[in-house]
Amino acid sequence: MKEVNLFPYETFGFRLEYKDDGKVCWFSCQEHLDKYIDRHKLKPKEVKLDYKDGKPTVKRKTHKRDLESKSKPKSNRSESPVRRRKSSVDSTRNTTRNAKTKK
Repeated sequence: MKEVNLFPYETFGFRLEYKDDGKVCWFSCQEHLDKYIDRHKLKPKEVKLDYKDGKPTVKRKTHKRDLESKSKPKSNRSESPVRRRKSSVDSTRNTTRNAKTKK
């Protein structure tokens, strides 16, 4: 009997197979697999999941896009190295306008 290789691609360690029509999809990471399942609104009864390592990773429902927490700035001023011009440098005369005036 011919052995079927479930993971023909080395970098794709996640496999999803539709139970009804036998369509197979491979994914490189758990996040891509989760996005695909959410996008197509698949239910566990409709698909079979296989993992190259043998066990699935734990999916976190909360704080999906949580990055490292950054410390808050001490003041409301920006931390930009460029300083604003002083108002005494700005001219007080009228500037020429490019737009036509209304009549």
